[in-house]
Amino acid sequence: MHILFLTQYFPPEVGAAAIRIGRLARTLAAQGHRVTVLTGMPNYPDGIIPPEYRRALLTREWREGVDVRRVWVYASPSKRARARLLNQFSFLLTAALRGLFLPRPDVIYVESHPLFVTLAGGWLRRVLNAPVLLNVSDLWPESAVATGTLRADSPIVRVASLVERWAYADAGHIVSMTQGVDDGVLAVHPHRGRVTLIRNAVDLDRFRPPSPQERQAARASLRLGDGFTVVHAGNMSLTYDFRLVLEAAARLPDVQFVFAGGGSQAEWIEGQVRERVLTNVTLLGVLPHEHMPTLWAAADASLVALADHSVAGGTLPAKLVESMACGVPVVAAIRGEGAALIEASGAGVTTPIGDTDAYADAIRVLTDDRSRIQALGAAARRCAEREFSATQVARRYLDLMQALIHA
Repeated sequence: MHILFLTQYFPPEVGAAAIRIGRLARTLAAQGHRVTVLTGMPNYPDGIIPPEYRRALLTREWREGVDVRRVWVYASPSKRARARLLNQFSFLLTAALRGLFLPRPDVIYVESHPLFVTLAGGWLRRVLNAPVLLNVSDLWPESAVATGTLRADSPIVRVASLVERWAYADAGHIVSMTQGVDDGVLAVHPHRGRVTLIRNAVDLDRFRPPSPQERQAARASLRLGDGFTVVHAGNMSLTYDFRLVLEAAARLPDVQFVFAGGGSQAEWIEGQVRERVLTNVTLLGVLPHEHMPTLWAAADASLVALADHSVAGGTLPAKLVESMACGVPVVAAIRGEGAALIEASGAGVTTPIGDTDAYADAIRVLTDDRSRIQALGAAARRCAEREFSATQVARRYLDLMQALIHA
């Protein structure tokens, strides 16, 4: 097949969407399919386009067998909603124009985050005469309203709700990536036969439990001592409750807290670490994704702390899947789908969202129980092997694409 991926995010960007789509594109290309990616100039999460891509309207490159076509986008370090919308709408326009000159694919995979890219997907579906497989990783604008990023009565939310409803109806098939997203899609578009739940995946060969030598080398490379180390990796957005994590750090001075990532709360976190003089907190900034196995090799536990919002129950963070594959147990302030997964698999410890005492106590208990850490880590790896194989996930996407082509 010739598969066209339409996505605003793609490697070398390091966000969850870029990593996930890059992995799927590489896997399908390695299986012999012709894979083209239509994407923007890399700039996520800091809003800065790397020098090698600046001043270019169009570029073409090959990444591990994938034909990557990039288009100009407006990029800005500003975290204001206006700057983000300009970034998204610029990609919508330039991708829609560039797509006119691409060879006709057999199927178009459209990543719906950000939502407005679906308008370009609908346009290219008609121009290129190819069916659309719409991948929904986030309920937007619902999540933006839930986290307080946008007001429910704002014009952009009203417009986005109309686009969301149209996009679901226009797609040939929809993939939802969590049960919460699945429920949300079906609430808007109640056609079970056109919606399939496929959760995130992980490369089980790259993300695996480290040997003792690999663990020692990883901790040395990050300049960590022998103390108990917990890691929060990934996007520092309003989805997460960093007040809770930093309060746990203040209460547990003998535990090393490591943050890797960037996002809208990154500057606030840096300010809090300085203001509170949290000497046991290490801020690594944004790391290339290829460095993540090293980070997890150095970790004793993975941290997840969701903020108390209405979509929290349907959230399954990508960091959770990767840390589990590396045999790292999770301490999670979480509810709903994520809590059920951790509890059923025995992959870690869950606490109520917002409960600082319970969260700090859960970390403290693990610091004194190495045998329990090992048991939880082994259970986490078994769950990842059973539920999140990248090869199995790629096969399910491929089956849906083939069904669309022959429909």
